[in-house]
Amino acid sequence: MKVEGKSTKALIMHAALDIFSKEDFEKATMRYIAEKAGVTTSNIYKHFKNKDDLYVQLISTIIERTSRELDMHLAGLADTRNKIYQMTHYYLNYFQDNVYIAQLVYARTNLSYWYEFEKAYKTAKASGSLFLKIMEEGQRKGELRGDLNLNMLGHIYHGALRHMVVHWLYNQDRYRLSDLADGFAQAIYEASRSKETGKETFVCPFMKRDNL
Repeated sequence: MKVEGKSTKALIMHAALDIFSKEDFEKATMRYIAEKAGVTTSNIYKHFKNKDDLYVQLISTIIERTSRELDMHLAGLADTRNKIYQMTHYYLNYFQDNVYIAQLVYARTNLSYWYEFEKAYKTAKASGSLFLKIMEEGQRKGELRGDLNLNMLGHIYHGALRHMVVHWLYNQDRYRLSDLADGFAQAIYEASRSKETGKETFVCPFMKRDNL
């Protein structure tokens, strides 16, 4: 019976992902999700309190899973630069390969959900803190500048990721999302790394050198 319960819940969440990534939240009824999953509406309520609970659990499950996968990708890397590059490549490749999830997380989910629902907020905060931990470690090792405002840099990093994914969702036929990874990772690292005073002038990493 436990196996059946897990299987039913997985079917519901898979159907919800498909629907929530394409439809407005208000239009995505529990009956519609049940029909898509091939279960009864009462079966959904055995696993989820309501539609909000289903939505938040789906988002949280996705973030928790990607966080675990990202931890594995970063395992064994000691260099801060490599960690920034690996993290950026993971995120952009993941959303490129999982368009429905990209649509759900970045295009369909109202930002207020991250603050209105405690589980979603805690999960998103824990995921976002990984970037800060990498940068803090880089500062301790002397790889990165000690005067960085890491909270602001975290907003810039994750905000730029959101912007890149959303822009790509509406222009998928023009380029690959993963093609942006190296340039973005380089920009973040170059703007953050320690530089020898008096021996190097700062060059804005967000501009092409040919334009300087």
